[in-house]
Amino acid sequence: MIRASDEFPSFFEPRESEPVIIDCGANIGVSVLEWKTRWPMSRIICFEPDPDAFRLLTLNVERNDIPGVQCIHAAVTDFDGTTSLFGDMGHGADARGNSIHASWGQRENSDSVEVTCCKLSPYLAKHDVSFLKIDIEGAEESVLRESLSALQKVDALYVEVHETDEMMEQNSSDRIEKLLLESCFQIERESRFQAHSLPPDLNAWQQSVNANQTQFLAWRD
Repeated sequence: MIRASDEFPSFFEPRESEPVIIDCGANIGVSVLEWKTRWPMSRIICFEPDPDAFRLLTLNVERNDIPGVQCIHAAVTDFDGTTSLFGDMGHGADARGNSIHASWGQRENSDSVEVTCCKLSPYLAKHDVSFLKIDIEGAEESVLRESLSALQKVDALYVEVHETDEMMEQNSSDRIEKLLLESCFQIERESRFQAHSLPPDLNAWQQSVNANQTQFLAWRD
């Protein structure tokens, strides 16, 4: 179920004692550690395309001896295969803002790397999913549309939508809101750009392209 709270997003409490959680854009696994602390019996599937972030994700899972976590080195997209990941790459790099969409991830002095990518829908089809997190730097709408028929398997989800003026035709928070409502979710929406979302040296880029972030929490009664 979902319990409303004074802060966004609302507090989520799974119905099952062993909830299945899917984390698209797991980064180094901070959310995984929090979920496993709250729900030790949860089963978590993590997707992270950035090579160094994925290395740290698996290291965090291993060193904390966390059972029930599957880490998949891939970007979640609307197709299977490979694609380019743009942004700050390499050991010790800041992966915040790295994206398969050049409009979001390709900036001055940025780099790119070829990564594996996969659809989300087959994973949703295999599980009754208690919670789905999607934070994939501009690919949110395409992934949700690809997974539309399988969203009925999801009790609740959190989506962080990334937009610039150039990206509006492919990734729109307004269209995502409509899609979630048509999928029979109740939603909370908040438009904000958190200070920790991108490295401080990207503030000028953020303003120049009108980069915005919109957060959705969606749930079923």
